Amino acid sequence: MERRRSVLLLPGQGAQRERMAAGLYGAREEFTAPMDEFFGRLGTTGARLRSAWLRPAPNPELDESAVAQPLLLAVGHALGRAVGTAAEPPALLLGHSVGELAAACLVGVFDPADIGALAAARSRALEGTGHGGMLAVAATEGQLAEELGGFGDGLAVGAGGVAVAGVADRAAFAGVAVAALNGPRQTVLAGPREALAAVEQHLRDRGILVRALRSGHAFHSPVMAGAALRFGEALAGFGPRAPRAAAGTVVSTRTGVAVTEDQARDPHFWGGQLAAPVRYWPALRELLDTLGRRPGLLLLDGSADRSLSAPARHHPAVRDGASEVVPLLAVGRDAGGPADARVFAEALHRLGEQRDHTVVS
Repeated sequence: MERRRSVLLLPGQGAQRERMAAGLYGAREEFTAPMDEFFGRLGTTGARLRSAWLRPAPNPELDESAVAQPLLLAVGHALGRAVGTAAEPPALLLGHSVGELAAACLVGVFDPADIGALAAARSRALEGTGHGGMLAVAATEGQLAEELGGFGDGLAVGAGGVAVAGVADRAAFAGVAVAALNGPRQTVLAGPREALAAVEQHLRDRGILVRALRSGHAFHSPVMAGAALRFGEALAGFGPRAPRAAAGTVVSTRTGVAVTEDQARDPHFWGGQLAAPVRYWPALRELLDTLGRRPGLLLLDGSADRSLSAPARHHPAVRDGASEVVPLLAVGRDAGGPADARVFAEALHRLGEQRDHTVVS
């Protein structure tokens, strides 16, 4: 019987946590080495990032994109490297936002030695984009389109391709758009700070649960169009390549299917991600729908809050045991401490069992 395929899930902005995966640092060489290489290549900036990463909560500095984005990229890459070295490279990789860039590095689209420079280029691209934010909402995209009646005077195209006509009395919502679909009823909105605050108050007044995410930018919305163009131009200098066949397959959260060789070589495919909505849940749901039972999937959750696997736990393929969620990191009070190494070791054991198990039919 064919064994389950492993899927590495890597987080993006909003899912960063103080000391995320720090319990592996110094405890697992296959994780420590790429992190030290990342910090070393950035010099004094790397030393500052390392200090910010290892600082316990509360740490408001981690809300800054110039801190959170490089750390998410570095930690995601190092975690993938650790899994691939200690067990085997994941068959599939699904990254949320900057997590997708980490996945691209893991499969060879970008040279891992350039991760520090990639992070710096992404930070530079964000300069001058103004202040914005992101808002997690417990509602579907369709419900929000009906509830808000539009986003100001323009036309917002949601992650599912739904166009929402502008309404004059909704001018206070201008610039706000659907930025991500993270679960069946988990939608993220992004936009300018004042407009997002107006949307937040409106939704709260309607009894809809909302939560501000730890982001100082309106990622994955039209507000980021200029930054996306600048980042794409910068990425051209890194010479993106076709993925290595043996390194795993990146499933795009923009298209919902595997990244093609032409897309992988296109720097603006990766740069444009900054302004494009993240279709994380539709992409993960498609994997579970098509591969969840034939022969099943092992979902390796690389987030420090297990938010990446939370929606999958309600999918029939996971509920009936055909597919399985395998956390890579500890959560709660244990996160960022010695328990990280224990949880990671348990995940490796589960992968080893899967690799060594043979069923004769």
